[in-house]
Parts: sequence; structure tokens; C-alpha cells
Amino acid sequence: MPMVTRLCVALTLVFLAACDPVARAPATPSAIVGTRAVIQRHGQELFAEVTKVADKLVTTEYFWNDERVVVHNYYRGLYNVSGIEFGYQYEADFDYSTLEKLFPLKVGKEVSFSGNTKNINRGTAIDFWANIHVIGEKTISLSSGDRKVFVVDIVTEYKKGNEAKRKTNTVYYDPEFSMVLKSVIHEDGYQSYWRAVSVELPGNARKPSPTQQRRAGTVMI
Repeated sequence: MPMVTRLCVALTLVFLAACDPVARAPATPSAIVGTRAVIQRHGQELFAEVTKVADKLVTTEYFWNDERVVVHNYYRGLYNVSGIEFGYQYEADFDYSTLEKLFPLKVGKEVSFSGNTKNINRGTAIDFWANIHVIGEKTISLSSGDRKVFVVDIVTEYKKGNEAKRKTNTVYYDPEFSMVLKSVIHEDGYQSYWRAVSVELPGNARKPSPTQQRRAGTVMI
């Protein structure tokens, strides 16, 4: 093969690799263990703390009155795939590699997938279909400083027997913190809403006191 041809092929391969969004996505989320957010939800103040980063999962624990109420494991800090709510352990069963197609995030990117969510304690499962669509970018103001976020619509349809429900969750995701800073949920004709008012990195954050998991909780994130 002539030298010029080999050079052109090499440059083409480099160009394609640079344009491949998955190739440019960080191998692991950029979340930092110990990052802590103060959250306002319907007049209540909660705290969210990143407690673990393993491979592409970011574990965030939510505290109310210094008691842990919820644990969520988010894929790259964006999409909740497992955790503990109301004392029950759950896990979404689907091909996680589908989510990787979203990263690095860019307005217009979109994925759809189906699976089921298992209640580990009860031994039950509910089928679901989900669509995740990056719809915009925005700057939101926190007391700790302005943050640039992606606005992402997450639509989920659940089906159990002949019953079907639909939920839309619009989240405001900070890619640097690998953390959702705002969530607006529409489901069954109702809206629920929460937002972070400040985010502190480790070393500045006040740590919650030793906690025990709250019994059949009253706070849902």
C-alpha cells in the first residue's frame, strides 16, 4: 500500500475514533465520594451524599433528620438502577450497556429499552419500558455557585397484568458531579418536585451522624 494511502487510512481511523462518543466517555463517573447536597422537597430539607463509586455505578444515600431513608445506585449518576426504598431492596434488570450510548451527554441523544424491576424482598417483578432523551442544557443557581446541567426527560411505562402506568421524570444532571440536582416527576396526574440548593465537596461537607435505616419510610426521592 502506498505511503500516502496508509497515511490517509490512519488519519481516517483517528478521526472516527475521535467522533465516537463512547470512545470519549470517561471510563468511570467523575463523582467524588463524600460529595454532599442539601435538598429541598415540599418544604422539607434532606441531604444526599455520594457514598460509593464502583465501575459505572454511583451510590447516593439520602438522609432526613439524620436518618437514612433511601439508597439509590445510579448508572453514571444519572439513571437509577437499584437500591433500597421503604425498607425494600429493588433492582432493574435490563442491558445496562444501552445507557452507555448516551455518554458523553449531548442534546438530542436518546435511548429506549425494556426490562423488569425486581422487588428482592418480596420476590416480585414489574415489567417496564423506558425512554431517556437529552432535551437541553441549562445553568441553575445554587448557594454554592452556578452549575451547568443537562436537562434529561426519563419516561417510564410500567405494566403489571392488565394495569399500566406512565411516569415522566425530568432531571437536571450535573456531568461533573455525576449527580442529579433537580427532579420533576409527573405521575397519575400529580407532580412531585425536589431540587438541590447547595453542593459541597468532601472536606467542607458536614457528615451525617451515624444512622440506621429508617423503618417503612415517609420520604421518597
